[in-house]
Amino acid sequence: MGRTYKNRKQINRKAILLAHFGTSFLSALPSLQNIERHVREAFPEVEVRSCFTSNMIRNIWSARRRNPERWLAKGVSGEVLDVQSFLGAIGGLQSENYRTVIVQPTHVYHGEQYEDLKSYVNALCSIRTIKQVWSPFEKLVLSRPALGTYGITYDYLDDLQEVVGVVEHDVYKAEGMGASMLYVAHGNEFFSSGVFNEMLAALRRNNPKTPVHIGMVEGFPGVEDIIEELGKENSRKVFMKPFMITAGDHAHHDIDNEEPDSWRGCLEAAGYEVVTEMEGLGSNHSFARLFVERIRQTALGNDIDLFRKPTGAVR
Repeated sequence: MGRTYKNRKQINRKAILLAHFGTSFLSALPSLQNIERHVREAFPEVEVRSCFTSNMIRNIWSARRRNPERWLAKGVSGEVLDVQSFLGAIGGLQSENYRTVIVQPTHVYHGEQYEDLKSYVNALCSIRTIKQVWSPFEKLVLSRPALGTYGITYDYLDDLQEVVGVVEHDVYKAEGMGASMLYVAHGNEFFSSGVFNEMLAALRRNNPKTPVHIGMVEGFPGVEDIIEELGKENSRKVFMKPFMITAGDHAHHDIDNEEPDSWRGCLEAAGYEVVTEMEGLGSNHSFARLFVERIRQTALGNDIDLFRKPTGAVR
């Protein structure tokens, strides 16, 4: 008689994989660590790991691994120094029997990085083994970025309003200094960043006395477009912050830089007094907790219990 597989079970541990865009700036790492800390505190029974979705950022860290002592001495963690791609990290989890995995992107919105991540997850979920018991994952689900995504399960306008509620204190700060509020987001030239226009409209509705603007390092509106908008206002002072998870390469090279072609340089050349605050959104505790809530909702929607220790082994 042949062997039966009906009663066999695989070990099924649970994990949360935080998919960051990533950063090469040491001063920006605390923003990612803050998100990770909030997630670990919220789900103490679940393994929490991270990966970087940016190929360029991972290549930088790969080169740094040639001299690990230098970076470890600077306080860089081993997880960051050895940071993996999504496929590398998910493969490591699967080989250690983490077969129920929630992938939580810490991207701001549904752009190129999130779209690629979704393709990876969908491809892995399409795997069908001859015997179901040996399938690589029990459940592999993708959560949504801070500003949500399209679909009918979760209304992205609700996600957007949550983000507005968290960052609105910046607008109050700008009002207190008699300045226009300017966020500079990453943006991209691949996918529409229209959700930022909806967020901008919400911020303006809530704060009619303070001019608010959102520009893009890549895409529309760029710095020239923002200067044109500012020219229609009376204020000659701008409070500028990156609308990015970390204040890394773009924040220090494109936004707040002594070079004349940086955002600050262009604004000052146009006659504006510029006050900058180079802190990533991930350092904001309330913003970091948004990802905790995204994970909680994704777990609930996929019948995943994140508060009970896993059981079961191969028999």
